[in-house]
This record gives sequence, structure tokens and C-alpha cells, in this order.
Amino acid sequence: MHFQVSLVVRVPREKAYSAYTDFEAIPRWSKDKQEVKVSRREGNMVFLKTTSRTGGGQGAREVKLFPPERVESQVETRLTRARSVVTFDEAHEGTRITASLDVEVKGLWSWVFRTHAKSEAESSAMEELKSFARYIEDSRGATDQI
Repeated sequence: MHFQVSLVVRVPREKAYSAYTDFEAIPRWSKDKQEVKVSRREGNMVFLKTTSRTGGGQGAREVKLFPPERVESQVETRLTRARSVVTFDEAHEGTRITASLDVEVKGLWSWVFRTHAKSEAESSAMEELKSFARYIEDSRGATDQI
């Protein structure tokens, strides 16, 4: 399934990109991530280990950086495989952040989740984007990370 969410934040593009790629600060604004650790960096690649707030599930994510306009990532869990592209475009009022996601539900679970998964995943992605926007537009969050 493919979906896209987008919103405008009232900060310059470089500041939005910098805050978004401060990976270990993600738990400060993400409702899903309890912990994010950078395991290694190789050129423009960053390898993350994450722990979810719901159930404490752990995962690994590969992130490719294209400063200051794009972040691409891939993650695979027991039930899903996902690829995301987050872009940062200059906008009249600040920065338009757009997250495009391709999610594949694996195995027998695919038929169970097919009807409701897209709307729930899209809603969840939009909530994460809104949470990030609140974080970086808050003067303390934006200045602590930049």
C-alpha cells in the first residue's frame, strides 16, 4: 500500500531537516518510539536500532540522507516491510514536509489487514508528522536540537 501525508511547519528548511535527522531525539516527539540509537554511520547512510513504546518491539532501520531536502529509509519487521521518503521543500510560511510511504504486510497477515491498514497507517503517519511539527515549532524543542 502506498500513501502520502504532508504539512507545513513554521521553521526554515535547514532547521526542520536538522531536527528530523537528530535521530536520538526522536523519542522526544514520537508517540511510537521509546528509544532510537545510531548503531553506525557510513557516508550518507545511518543505521538505527529502535525500540517501540507499544510492546517494546525492537527494529533496525537503514536511513539514507540527502541534506537538506530528503531522507529515505527502509525497515523490516516480522509483519511488515516499509520504505519511506520524507522531503523538505521551502514553502511561503516555512517548510513543507511530505512523507511518502510504501508498506507491505507480509504473509497471512496481509489479508487480515488489507481493508483497515491503509487508513490506520496513514492516520498514524499524519499524527507523527503533527507531533514533529509541534516539537520543532516549540521554541525550546527547535533551539535544543539546532
